[in-house]
Amino acid sequence: MIKVTMDTNCIIDLEEERESACYIRELVLMHKRGRIELSVSAISASERKTNGKYASNFTEFQQMIRDVGLEDVKILKPPGIWDVTYWDWCTWGDEETEKLQRDIHQIMFPKIKFSYSEERNTKRWRNAKCDVLALCCHIRNEGDIFVTSNTKGFHQITKKPKLIALGAGQILYPKETISILTE
Repeated sequence: MIKVTMDTNCIIDLEEERESACYIRELVLMHKRGRIELSVSAISASERKTNGKYASNFTEFQQMIRDVGLEDVKILKPPGIWDVTYWDWCTWGDEETEKLQRDIHQIMFPKIKFSYSEERNTKRWRNAKCDVLALCCHIRNEGDIFVTSNTKGFHQITKKPKLIALGAGQILYPKETISILTE
């Protein structure tokens, strides 16, 4: 079974009926038909919502993914980060996981400090941390395809090959994912 992990941008694409929403719905249908295993990371609950606020609890996030048709996708638990992750929806980290986080962070956000205590722009740090944990979660769960419409980070030519080398499998846009899965 091909394991496909969608990032927060895919959830937002569905919420806002963006161009990629039709492809993401096709992925959901493939999941419901048993062709792929579709997942989202619980770290998406910690991202700032389109209204600029954060979810007040994890139940709010679960309702949001139900509202966009993702009620039966698997929710992957990221490594826990104090005051970022929801404690019932994360895992204890270890040295290997922290190294993976640091490696992803260095590739994607070399100008942002790894540690919260060292970074002055906390919104920027939190956004970066959520992207790092989403991909870390995907890799730790042996995902095959990481789907994102985020053009600023994951798809940059200077970053994508290095992220793939860390074990990300393929990093694709929603439309590309459908193309590959329907070949």
